[in-house]
Amino acid sequence: MRRFCTSGPVDKKTCYYVERPDIMEEALDHIENWRYFTVSAPRQTGKTTLLNDIVEKTKDKYLPIFISFESYVSKSEDDFLETFVIDILDDIEYRYNKKIKLEIPKKLDKIREMLKELYEKIGKEIILMIDEFEKLDENIMNEFLHVIRSVYHKKQIYKLRSVILISVGYLSGILEDNASPFNIAEHLEVPYFTKEQVYDLLNQHEKETGQIFDEKVKELIWHNAAGQPGLTNGLAYDLVMKKAKGEKIITVKHFEKTLYDYIRKYIDKNMENIISKAKKEKELMMKILFEPESIEFDISDDRIKFLYLNGVIDDCDGKCCVKVPLYYKKLYNHFKPQINGEKNYMATIKDTIKPYLKENGSLDLNKLMKRYIRYIKERGAVMFKGRNYYEGVYQYNLDQFLGLYVEAADGKVYPETQVGGGRIDLLINMRNKEYLIEIKANITGNDYEKSKKQIKEYIKRKGLKEGWLIIYSNTIKDFEYILEEENGIKLHIWFIKTNFENPSKI
Repeated sequence: MRRFCTSGPVDKKTCYYVERPDIMEEALDHIENWRYFTVSAPRQTGKTTLLNDIVEKTKDKYLPIFISFESYVSKSEDDFLETFVIDILDDIEYRYNKKIKLEIPKKLDKIREMLKELYEKIGKEIILMIDEFEKLDENIMNEFLHVIRSVYHKKQIYKLRSVILISVGYLSGILEDNASPFNIAEHLEVPYFTKEQVYDLLNQHEKETGQIFDEKVKELIWHNAAGQPGLTNGLAYDLVMKKAKGEKIITVKHFEKTLYDYIRKYIDKNMENIISKAKKEKELMMKILFEPESIEFDISDDRIKFLYLNGVIDDCDGKCCVKVPLYYKKLYNHFKPQINGEKNYMATIKDTIKPYLKENGSLDLNKLMKRYIRYIKERGAVMFKGRNYYEGVYQYNLDQFLGLYVEAADGKVYPETQVGGGRIDLLINMRNKEYLIEIKANITGNDYEKSKKQIKEYIKRKGLKEGWLIIYSNTIKDFEYILEEENGIKLHIWFIKTNFENPSKI
């Protein structure tokens, strides 16, 4: 029985596996044409699995050797050469059950002679695949590349058909060198799964076990992981092995528990890596998270380049964004502003959810917004004075306030949720009813009209009849509520004042 694999590389015999025909065809075409190329992808995106698959598809005709420089960080030249040869021999023994001996080169330049010797003993042209190439000492890397370059110009003599360098990010030093055999046009990026590939992965489990994913759960897995292979398999594994083990149907309730654990409970190596990288550029991350569409995507900016190459952010129509919703939720929780103690003001001992429920049990969100404004009038001078929107104080403040009341009625408040081809800032799900909330701060009149149009479109696509637009502003004189109705859709607009006198003057 196969399973969802949460750590790679993936073994097709024991793990559900998704074919990637487009990138595989491109890689094999490069090999057939004696090309030397690079492959990059953030961790846990399946690049090692892809390269192992290339080995399987080429080993009958060629001699693919797959090694890693992960442990080569501080090696001297002599140590490098010895370990390099040992790793090659070990890979040959492991994959082909052949034991051979090779002379350890005395100098880096002598690697060329070693390649000739290897061909003479095996009789097949060589494909050299090196993972974690960026871990190599810079001086040794430069010399090694000079050797590869000299071999490239006479590759038929040395029988080195292809060299594939694999890394977490772009190997910019190689790509920028015009004399390098690694052509920038032949750089391959390992993409995330498509929606079809995610569904294919889940369907494999259904066919082999008879356990069914509810269609909504499939959509939620696709949406929250955005096709990131490690996360996709991780969510599916948790559902199958923990939340719905032994049950015939995996439901939305199961998924909600898995999502909660991933965001609040689990120490997942993939997520921890994303947070670790984001913390290195905290100020920029705060702006990207809490001031959406404010940062132009420009790979020449080293901060943006760093976050992009490590899979934290992406290019969304020319703006920096966190494309993987589950990453966003985790980062949102990690970087949320510190407003400890505010809960005592948001809901006192006298406050319960009852006054904000209608007779049919649905949420009276407008009435709850009035309670929120009472809180802001009391605490706004403390909360908002001297704070920037990108610090997340507005969205998180409202999120925390609503959560105190909604969760008391077994509802949930979700930040940044996919809706109709876009993302809504907050979505409340309570008693099988959804409430959409879009949040803006210090916007212009043009932005205001654009925001109204945007949320109305979300409301239509969701098949709802109403939605909420919350606007924080430091220029308005007082709080205000406006109701707009158009084509059977109600838009509740709340203006929240943020310009308060200094607390010491009150």
